[in-house]
Amino acid sequence: MRLPTHNPSKLFGIPCPPEKASIIIIPMPWEVTVSSRSGTSLGPESVLKASYGLGSMTPREISSIQALGVAMLPIPHDWKTLSDTLRHHTVGHIHAMESGLGKSSFKKNIVKKIDRYAEQLKEDIKSKSIFYLKEGKLVGVLGGDHSVPLGFIEALAEFHNNFGVLQIDAHPGLRKAYRGFHYSHASIMHNVLQLPYITRLVQVGLRNCAEEELQIIAAEEGRIFSFFDSDLKKQRFLGATWDHICTTIIEALPEKTYISFDIDGLDPKLCPSTGTPVPGGLEFDEVCYLLDRIVQSGKKIIGFDLCEIAPGENIDWDAQVGSRVLYKLAMAIGASKEKTSSKF
Repeated sequence: MRLPTHNPSKLFGIPCPPEKASIIIIPMPWEVTVSSRSGTSLGPESVLKASYGLGSMTPREISSIQALGVAMLPIPHDWKTLSDTLRHHTVGHIHAMESGLGKSSFKKNIVKKIDRYAEQLKEDIKSKSIFYLKEGKLVGVLGGDHSVPLGFIEALAEFHNNFGVLQIDAHPGLRKAYRGFHYSHASIMHNVLQLPYITRLVQVGLRNCAEEELQIIAAEEGRIFSFFDSDLKKQRFLGATWDHICTTIIEALPEKTYISFDIDGLDPKLCPSTGTPVPGGLEFDEVCYLLDRIVQSGKKIIGFDLCEIAPGENIDWDAQVGSRVLYKLAMAIGASKEKTSSKF
């Protein structure tokens, strides 16, 4: 089977057609069931534009990303249009439920309709992922809200018998059928854990959890390892180094690891326009150091997603941070697969 031909997107300002790339980025501008501010559907486009001029990139970094070869598929604007249309229906319902105003008049058939579209989106991403994985490509997903990578994770389960998920996030994402929607950003890890091949979920940076999610974390002891932001901060205040904390996190990861990165896992000063920013969180350099340590440990990164980047008044700032996180994730998976130097 021949690879489909696309016009190079010039991700990171470097044209690279998919057939020549070692890493394929699948963008998905979807945000139908976000529970707070909208804007994540603009994430892929804003990150792409910001990546054109990563001003802090050194000659070595430019050379490394060129040698690696990263291609982003065209942004599917038909999914963006559908997301905007469906979001018009859901925003009032979700706001009413979140505000404690009682039951919404939202019709169950509309909920089912939206779930059907979300199922189709999942299958679309899954089929694209399988196509490129069969070609020996490394794959990453760029959201959109945090519901979008489920299809990709299901695709990976067809290529890897057992693997774990490293989730960097302010929220656990463990709610079941959140506000009636089975494919919600707040339910992503609940859905992931339904896959039997997921041996372990390691969550880093949690600081906004519902009671039902805490109960699931407690019940899944041994399968879910949660590093709460307050505990990480306490360790630092008591003198623990970030290197020592990273060692503890890495020890919880299985040999094969998928990275699911919600941008709100970072300190909100780095992502002020994301849908649900929460005080606290990780610093950019801490995340980069953790990724480097994972690669150095010999763990194999088999895929990743980056979600919840939303341009707002600080459109360039959020996108600049997001594009740099995407760069670091691409370099990490490349180094993990020995496509490039482990020092990135």
